[in-house]
Amino acid sequence: MQFFVIIFKNLLGYDGLIIILALVNLFYILPRLKKYNAELEHSLQPTIYLPIEKIINSIRQNNNSELDLHLLRKLKEKETKCYHVFVSITTIFPLMGILGTIISLLRLVSFNSDTIMLNFTTALTSTFWGLVCAIIFKAIDGTVSPKIAFNDDNFNLLISRIDRYTSKGDDYETKNIS
Repeated sequence: MQFFVIIFKNLLGYDGLIIILALVNLFYILPRLKKYNAELEHSLQPTIYLPIEKIINSIRQNNNSELDLHLLRKLKEKETKCYHVFVSITTIFPLMGILGTIISLLRLVSFNSDTIMLNFTTALTSTFWGLVCAIIFKAIDGTVSPKIAFNDDNFNLLISRIDRYTSKGDDYETKNIS
C-alpha cells in the first residue's frame, strides 16, 4: 500500500511534469503534426504527377485552386516545426527521468532505511515514467517520420521540376523525362 502512496505522491510532484509533457505531446503537438502532414500530402500528391506544363500554366494564370506554392511552403514549414517540437519533447523524456532520479537521490540526507527506501522509490518512478514516455513516443515517431520524409521528397521534387523547367526553357523537361 505504501508503494502506491509513493507513486501517487510522485505523480503530484516531478513525475507529474513528465506526464503533463507527454499529454501535451500526445494531445496537442501530434494532432497538429498529423493535420499539417495530411494537408500537405493532399496538396502535393496530385501536383507531383501532373505534367510540368500544367503546373506552370496554373502558376502563370494565378489559379490558386490548382496550385499555390506559397500555401504549400507554409504547410511544409508548419509540418516541419511541429515535427521538430514533437521530436524534441520525445528526446527529452529520458533526460527528465534521469534528472528526477538525481534530484531524488540528492535529497538523501540521512541514511536510515526508511529515507533510503523513499528516495530510491521516488528516483525509480521518475526514471520509469521518462523511459515509458520515450519508448511510446519513439514508436509513434517511427510511424510519423516516413510520412514527413515522403512529403519533403515530394515538395523538393515539385520545386526542382519547376526550377529546371523555368531555368532551361519549355522544351527541357519533355526532352529529359525519359
